[in-house]
Amino acid sequence: MKDLNIAIIQTSIFWEDKEKNLSMLKQKINDISASIDLIVLPETFTTGFAMKKVTDLAEPMNGKTVKWMQSIAAHTGAVICGSAMIVENGKYYNRLLWVEPNGNIESYDKRHLFRLAYEQNYFTPGDTQKVVELHGWKICLNVCYDLRFPVWCRNKD
Repeated sequence: MKDLNIAIIQTSIFWEDKEKNLSMLKQKINDISASIDLIVLPETFTTGFAMKKVTDLAEPMNGKTVKWMQSIAAHTGAVICGSAMIVENGKYYNRLLWVEPNGNIESYDKRHLFRLAYEQNYFTPGDTQKVVELHGWKICLNVCYDLRFPVWCRNKD
């Protein structure tokens, strides 16, 4: 199994400003000088955790955020992942997007919504575990609070 070179970008987010966030993150990604296999972005990296405006901020899977991620993955040759507010069939999800350099997209909808912040009032919880593979590594996709539930997070493959 090959080592994975991972870049984790933890940064302040421009609240509800997709353009500024995408521009800032693109610059940070372009500043990475090492060879990287996987780029990990923050939860709701385009908007911040602006749940009360989910109907205004959520995008479909063919929206700007997904296209931006596909462009970054193709340009860097690395998988890029992070969660964004996605609308699908009239429901809103805090969806982790796993975007490969070839344009392939895998996704995982946050299962355990953070009740202390009333996340369940805005998002639909996911109901499917998702395991992806990168260079022989099996990676169980999760978003933030999901990690508090180790039985759910355990790789089963």
